[in-house]
Amino acid sequence: MKYGRIPHLDKDISKIVCGTDWLMGVPPGDAFKTLDAYLAAGGNCFDTAHCYGANSNILGAWLKARHNHGKIVFLNKGNHPYGSPRLTAGDTSSDIFENHYNLGIDHTDLYVFHRDDENVPVETVVDFMNGFIRRGLITAYGGSNWRVERVAAANAYAEKSGQQGFSCNNPNLTLAHNVKPLWGGCLTIDRAGRDWHRETQLPLFAWSSAARGYFAETEDPEVIASYDCDLSRARRDRANELGAKYGLSATQVALAWVLNQPFPAFALCGLRKVSDVEQNVKVPDVTLSAAEMKYLEDGE
Repeated sequence: MKYGRIPHLDKDISKIVCGTDWLMGVPPGDAFKTLDAYLAAGGNCFDTAHCYGANSNILGAWLKARHNHGKIVFLNKGNHPYGSPRLTAGDTSSDIFENHYNLGIDHTDLYVFHRDDENVPVETVVDFMNGFIRRGLITAYGGSNWRVERVAAANAYAEKSGQQGFSCNNPNLTLAHNVKPLWGGCLTIDRAGRDWHRETQLPLFAWSSAARGYFAETEDPEVIASYDCDLSRARRDRANELGAKYGLSATQVALAWVLNQPFPAFALCGLRKVSDVEQNVKVPDVTLSAAEMKYLEDGE
């Protein structure tokens, strides 16, 4: 496993981040085996969210059984709209405390807004998040499904006001072409956004980094509706081609494409089985050349 760092958090973070939205419906014994395998392989970052509900309770039960919080990095999301925007200090406070209760912890390393509400000034957001930092409830924060222009404006204000800004961005980034959002309010970062990350070197945590099984040719109708098109199929073919050359699956190549971006990148993965862990933790060691990166995306 390889690790990276983000601003304002003095902890190594595994490049493969374990998503937890899959935990519901999985027998606890099977879930524990997968979580144990991830930890044994050097993984240490868990992507949780207020809207995952009982999934956080399952992860919390595993954490309690293992008594091993010291090296773990908690990426806890909140402020899911639930039908209407919830980007307020009150909603944030409520979600932080409920996340902590469900997980059995008292501190969040990285709190990430699940959605943005562009009617709320970024100055307001920076001000109330720094209040939570001063109270010791969180160490760093970022935004999921935020436009980079909003993140840039927030960080400009934070610097001007002597406060802490966003430590990361958490959009959808995948080699597959996004035909339509998987869910309402979701954002897939475009090339201009990636250029901004290259210029600023702000870390990016990519959700659905393998397009939710698209490169493994899932038959899930929602995934197919969101990603399947001539462009995505061509990219999948090239991922299979390059994978055959290096002894990798198309999914591993797609994950390597995310992690080999010219800025700090982390891949959020749905590690549902021990075999998923075994396959995905190999990917941070895969280095793709600039020519291979371009070939995978553009076919040139």
